Amino acid sequence: MIRWILDRKWLPIVLFSSMIGLFSSGIELLSSNLIGLVVSASIAVGVFLSRKYSVISIFLIPVSTYLLATLSTNPFLELLLLASSVLLVSAFGSRLVRIGNIFLALISSVLVGLMLGYENTFVPALFGSTSNTELVKVNSLLVLTVGTALLFGLAIAGGRLSLIKLQHVGSPRDQAVQRISGERLRLEVAKQNERLEIAKDLSELLVQRITSVVSVTEGGSYAIKADPGSAERVLEKALGAARAAQAELRRLYDYLNGSIFSELVKFRIADLDELSIAYRELGFNTVIEEQGKSFPLNDGMELCVYKIVFESLQNVRKHAPVGTEISINFLWVEDGLQVLIKDNGIELANRARVAVGEIVEGYDVQDDLEALVSEFDGATLAALKDRAAIYSGRIEATKVPGVGFTLSAIFPNLKSLANER
Repeated sequence: MIRWILDRKWLPIVLFSSMIGLFSSGIELLSSNLIGLVVSASIAVGVFLSRKYSVISIFLIPVSTYLLATLSTNPFLELLLLASSVLLVSAFGSRLVRIGNIFLALISSVLVGLMLGYENTFVPALFGSTSNTELVKVNSLLVLTVGTALLFGLAIAGGRLSLIKLQHVGSPRDQAVQRISGERLRLEVAKQNERLEIAKDLSELLVQRITSVVSVTEGGSYAIKADPGSAERVLEKALGAARAAQAELRRLYDYLNGSIFSELVKFRIADLDELSIAYRELGFNTVIEEQGKSFPLNDGMELCVYKIVFESLQNVRKHAPVGTEISINFLWVEDGLQVLIKDNGIELANRARVAVGEIVEGYDVQDDLEALVSEFDGATLAALKDRAAIYSGRIEATKVPGVGFTLSAIFPNLKSLANER
């Protein structure tokens, strides 16, 4: 509740105070106590002002206590509702307000003890006793005072501890955000490891190949001077050495994008289950489905697929409203794989606009035509396309009019490539 109020400010306070006011009023009306509606209104206003104007809210606590003790037919139920105001003030009030909250809560506890315990001997009446001696009054006073003080004390401690937990420990939503950030850092570490390893290999292997090309060319220049007919043989040897260097460069390039990973930094398609849980904690209904029989992939391929899904989820989180449904589908065929990431962000956004009274125009044939011919561009999408191309894959991002976006990654020969490498 505390997180809900912090994220949306006035809206949850309005709803919460309205709910308390309506519930309390309903109880009083069932008891045919119209004047008891004043108690309900006092408590509802206190809850409504608890976040923004907590100073006013704390002064309504003893006022509401006095009213419920004199006017309400269900004082103990009203006390429970009043405790919610005490809890919210404890969570959102300043230090000075919180001290005032404790002080006025103690005053309210004494008021309850005096008016319901000492004067009305409420506690003995609960047990069917009709005694009205001084001892009974004092005992009733002590029981109600202590009980009310404990109720308000628990509300104060609960409100404060809830806010402290959000600020210093974190909610499941905060932990989900941290998990996603951690995954992004792991990706960056893997990328840096790749670059360092390829720099080392290039410096050791390519230099040797290029040196061979230079040696053959240099020796051939002397041979041609001595025997011009040897030019064809020299060119053939130089071409062979150049092709070997090119093949080494191609092999290292492929190695860079598919095989060099730290032992501590592995990315598996299976890890996407944890990622989907994190996004569900953030409010996105993420579902993963698989069809067909999967086959093993090497580290580079697993990273490629993981990266495609990860960046797609990041894009949905950035552009779509909370509550968007995201489906991640893996279609395994005999020699290939297709990954589909679909969302309904546009549909959900249009529903929200209609709910607040906006006029939302539907889509037409022109929108369908534009969706078919439009091409999306961006640095992230371009990088994903380059990564997929290493494994003979292609990526297409399309807009589904009135619904959302779909990203399709197709790898027609993934199994064959995995076996070759």
